[in-house]
Amino acid sequence: MAKPLRRGPANARATWTCSGFTDRLSDKYPICPAGSQVQRVPDFPGCWDGKNIDSTNHRDHVAFADTNTGACKHGFVAIPQLRITLSYDIPRDVQTKGQFALDSFPEEDHNPFSDHNDFINVNSAQTMQKIATCINKGKTCR
Repeated sequence: MAKPLRRGPANARATWTCSGFTDRLSDKYPICPAGSQVQRVPDFPGCWDGKNIDSTNHRDHVAFADTNTGACKHGFVAIPQLRITLSYDIPRDVQTKGQFALDSFPEEDHNPFSDHNDFINVNSAQTMQKIATCINKGKTCR
């Protein structure tokens, strides 16, 4: 749960972009070119403490890898990182007038960096084994 005004940005990795320009990520609301969708791109942590499936604050058992090296901090192991891309058809005049905002947490004052996402694994043990085998072979898995 990213509440950067109240909790700081350490657990937040949600960004904005425009379809067709996904290499340009920002923590600000974008104004996209005509024909391009506004996209919200939250990333989940890619490091795990190796033992806990949850923690008291729902954050301490996972962490983000170092942005420069890609390494997990001491005591954490790499896990597949989940990225979600949500696409919105927002009229361009609404974008240029700043008339759209994510309202996940009203106390965050429509901060474009605040957000909330959850992931629950519903794959069978057999499917997870196929996924793990693919990832562990260094392949691109879909």
